[in-house]
Amino acid sequence: MPLGPGSKQLSYFMAVLRTGSIRAAAEAGNVEPSVVSRQIASLEAELGVPLLERRGRGVVPTEAAGLVLAYCRERHSGDEALRTRLAELEGLGRGHLHIMVGEGLVDAFMDAVLIAFCERHPGVEVTVEIGGASDAVRSVAEERCHFGLAFAPPASAAVRVIRQRPQPVHAILAPDHAAADLPAPLPLSALTPFACALAAPGTGLRTLIQTAGDAEGIELRPVFIANTVAPLKRFAMAGLGVTFLSVHAVAPELASGRLVARPMANSILATSRASLIMREGRALSRAGARLLEMIDDTRFF
Repeated sequence: MPLGPGSKQLSYFMAVLRTGSIRAAAEAGNVEPSVVSRQIASLEAELGVPLLERRGRGVVPTEAAGLVLAYCRERHSGDEALRTRLAELEGLGRGHLHIMVGEGLVDAFMDAVLIAFCERHPGVEVTVEIGGASDAVRSVAEERCHFGLAFAPPASAAVRVIRQRPQPVHAILAPDHAAADLPAPLPLSALTPFACALAAPGTGLRTLIQTAGDAEGIELRPVFIANTVAPLKRFAMAGLGVTFLSVHAVAPELASGRLVARPMANSILATSRASLIMREGRALSRAGARLLEMIDDTRFF
């Protein structure tokens, strides 16, 4: 089975499994769907087994596809181990780190850790990708990222938490908003009379807010929903209502007085944490180990 490193067949196969359809995989790879179909058909012919079953507009993997997926991951780990050993011959003069970071954490992480890391190790290629908590868990589990830094990531047997830091959620609002004068810390119930903006369903932040609301027996009904932090901040700065974020996500706006942060009485929000995750059983590269050393030195966690 001559499947060498960089095989287009395996690359497209993994893309189809990740996106759920041939068309989505083609769009992600900026190629025509027929290109993906031919590569999958070629791989199936080479292996002598069907790998995908077409259902509607999507596909589902066969039992054989699970075996090929495991092979892909083992091969990826082997390739990475080889690259790591070669890089170690030159110290940290070369290497690669791929990290998925939550949008509300990326500025603080860059300022506290990554800028200094890049300055000290210019030969290491660092890729930072912005993504939600579920995206980080999935990318780390599939070994597309070395690390994930996420707010309240969902539990997964495929990943483990290696560092955590307190990341309390505050009520974020304009300084002249009516709720800004309420005595803090605030219960969620005190904010139900006001319009609110929430993170999109499926994000770690939205899950946390929903869990906190359930604990108080209330349901927040947002008038504005966004899957990134920037629109939530703009909503609050316009005086349209309240949103819920960490102070790190709005540090520039707090410093300039465009927004204010009010601590929450809800224990779920007051004790929430950000987590650094990596795949269970994955060995640290030298660059990864050095990044953790710098994280510890800066006491980011």
